[in-house]
Amino acid sequence: MVIGSENKPQQGIVHFPLFRFEILAVLAPGHVLADKRVLEATDFSRDMLITYPVPEERIDLIRQVLMPAGVGWQRRTTELTVAILQLVASRRGIAALPGWGIKNYLDYEYVVARRIGSGGLWSDLYLSVREEDASLRYLQDFLETIGRSALPG
Repeated sequence: MVIGSENKPQQGIVHFPLFRFEILAVLAPGHVLADKRVLEATDFSRDMLITYPVPEERIDLIRQVLMPAGVGWQRRTTELTVAILQLVASRRGIAALPGWGIKNYLDYEYVVARRIGSGGLWSDLYLSVREEDASLRYLQDFLETIGRSALPG
């Protein structure tokens, strides 16, 4: 079983939708862009973009916002969310992360978040399993639990 954002058809694999979530721009408190309610593609060309070390075509901000707008970016990577947030808080760049993953940091004002684009930048999570495992009771229980408790999107 794999949880991820891809649901491309693949022989022998079944993808179950889990939930939809908003990806937010994450900035240091007092950052010049923090005065804006919504960030646009060009806003991301000013700072180092801090991301996970995955191919750029798998990063929603790059794939859905920056590339279509023809905006360039500089990128630095790190593997841990807490490291991304530390780099952002210390003004070494900005990031785009799931709102549900940064809630505590926002509550304690360690960082601030802004919407990306007027309609927001949204993504979906899927549970992907082998076709022969799709009807296993524990997977069905997991899907039912997620359905009852997932954040609204």
